[in-house]
Amino acid sequence: MTRVPRRSLTPLSSELGFEELHPARAGRVGRLRRRVRRERRAPTTRAGAIARGLLRLATWTAVASGLALLVNAFTNRGSAFGFYIVGGAILAIGFLTSAGGSRVYVPRHGHEREQRVSRSFAFVLAGAIVLAIGVLIEAL
Repeated sequence: MTRVPRRSLTPLSSELGFEELHPARAGRVGRLRRRVRRERRAPTTRAGAIARGLLRLATWTAVASGLALLVNAFTNRGSAFGFYIVGGAILAIGFLTSAGGSRVYVPRHGHEREQRVSRSFAFVLAGAIVLAIGVLIEAL
């Protein structure tokens, strides 16, 4: 039996030559977007993780206190009223985000549940701090 050599094979799609695509040069706006949306790296030390958590807590407490002062400015009630309203709302948000809904929730990744619990703890702690600020204002 003699073998007849093949003259040519049909090229695969990966073997076909594609022209090189060069992305358009990004202007100032594109560079700014890339710089703003830069991925934050996870902290590598325990102190870095604690510092990031305290920063998040301080940010949420400051925003909530500002919102409470705004509520106080628009209502003619006691000076601690806004802190009670906003603190209670943040506590409710914290408890509701920890529940995860009434349906059975299957996280896509293992760290999603830990992040949800961590965020809910931060909300509950920030709400408790805002409520404590309201109690201190009313006591003084």
